[in-house]
Amino acid sequence: MGNLNRMLVYTVKYYKYILVSVFSMLIQVAAGFVVPYLVITIIDDAIPNNDTVLLIVTASIMLGIAVLGLLFGLINNYTSQYVSQYASADLRLDLYKKIQSLSFLNIDHFKTSRLITSATNDIVRIQQFYQMLLRIIVRAPLMIGMGLFLSLRTSVELSNIFYFSMPVLIISIIVIMVVAFPRYAKVQKTVDGINKVVLETANAPRVIKSFVSIDHENKKFEDANETYRVTNTSANKIMAFADPIIMFIFNASIAGIIFLGAYYIDKGSLMNATTNLPQVGVLIAFNNYSMQILMGLMMFAMMMIFISRAAVSAKRITEIFDEKVDLVSKVDAIDDINLTGEIEFKNVSFGYGDDGNRVLNNINFKIKSGETIGIIGSTGSGKSSLIHLIPRLYDASKGEILVNGTNVKDINVKTLRSQISVVTQSATIFSGSIGTNIVQGKSDASYREIVEAGDNADANEFINDYDDIYNHEIQQNGSNLSGGQKQRLSLARAFIRKPKILILDDSTSSVDAKSEEQIITAINKLSKGMTTLVISQKISTIKDMNKIIVLDNQGHLDGFASHLDLLKTSKVYQEIAQSQVGNSGELDE
Repeated sequence: MGNLNRMLVYTVKYYKYILVSVFSMLIQVAAGFVVPYLVITIIDDAIPNNDTVLLIVTASIMLGIAVLGLLFGLINNYTSQYVSQYASADLRLDLYKKIQSLSFLNIDHFKTSRLITSATNDIVRIQQFYQMLLRIIVRAPLMIGMGLFLSLRTSVELSNIFYFSMPVLIISIIVIMVVAFPRYAKVQKTVDGINKVVLETANAPRVIKSFVSIDHENKKFEDANETYRVTNTSANKIMAFADPIIMFIFNASIAGIIFLGAYYIDKGSLMNATTNLPQVGVLIAFNNYSMQILMGLMMFAMMMIFISRAAVSAKRITEIFDEKVDLVSKVDAIDDINLTGEIEFKNVSFGYGDDGNRVLNNINFKIKSGETIGIIGSTGSGKSSLIHLIPRLYDASKGEILVNGTNVKDINVKTLRSQISVVTQSATIFSGSIGTNIVQGKSDASYREIVEAGDNADANEFINDYDDIYNHEIQQNGSNLSGGQKQRLSLARAFIRKPKILILDDSTSSVDAKSEEQIITAINKLSKGMTTLVISQKISTIKDMNKIIVLDNQGHLDGFASHLDLLKTSKVYQEIAQSQVGNSGELDE
């Protein structure tokens, strides 16, 4: 219950609505018990004595109480909905912020599908818990307590029925709890599986269609869907058995009350002393009270099912909140540093996870401010891993990474990243307009700066073709743009920041040769105020840069020099050059 208690914290700020909701519930429940009590007066007093005035007055009171119960029931429904909606919205927002704060390593630990499930399905479970809290959790014990009190007050003899019905129902509830909880825990895990398949499929429609693998993907989803169906069916079987059992107890209790009533009437202990007639009103009222008690117990059983499901979701959400972000700023981190673009790697090694294979091994180099640096190597040599270490998307396993001669771990993460722009190989474009995508790099950018960034990225060529230019709407994932257009748009987003360090992760691979040449020209023009690192598979792209970092397929530094020097000293660079130009690496200048 500790995890659920943490979820309850989000309801505290709405305590006024909670108090109104609980008070309304008390009035509604009380109204439900007063009406049967008045039935006794009508059936056992007013009707046998032909007392029309008593009948009309009592009936009028019953009607007024019913209307009062309706009014406070509506108030309870409204306030409980209000608290559940707003509290769950606050929880969802905090969870989203936590997910945003997670490092790449944290996300690798949870997996994207799990995070999506927790931010959607698990939050819905907690929202249902909030609502149930104000509509059932308090109502159920009230109905049971008040029902028992009024039942005993109405007829001690008929209360003997509870010796049968109460134990059976309580045992049923305990069995339901014990069996249901582990099954619902499995259900949430299978939802993760469905989200994983859907996420992968939604992100790769072109690959699936190009390789005609729709049937294969359908089979993957079918398997995940079937696993969910089987698991969910197993959990819902509990409810399938619970409903008939509870209805049996209800009906058996009614029959038991009638038998007991007949027995005590026959003995003369359930007779009206004045009219010498059976106390039918007492029998009806007692039956109503007993149904209220059993209804309260049934609500309690349902409540335990909901709590068991909510507890699973609360545990999953709490795990995310409790995840220690491995990449955070120090308490005394530097906030006011202005990067010059100087970068140095000292004996840097890196691997993914504690037991992961080393991707980079003992890397050493120093880049001067304003230099343009190419990075090349075979597939899997650790090129992308190397550039991820500079803005601290990951932390080095060993060694130091220095900017301005200061370890990046000593600089406030936000301050560090605000002066670095990274353009990934696969362009990430968000739904919105062309303009909103560009100004993500600089939220207070002027229109002139937007146009300038578009020119530098060679993006205005296609942007100006739209009537609404920078206001042109972009669909999710930039699905209405070509690969080259998306890449140029992401380059414009990086350029508009005018960063001190610009990192391009093979980001010109999706543009044509003319556009690439214009982008490289723009980089050379901008490089006077920044240091640029360009990962590329093509020597022609980086050969004119100040220096080139060469990595071998074991993540070792094979060379760090100019193009001409590397042709003489780096075996890996020579092999790449030979494979690309076929003249033993003798590239035309």
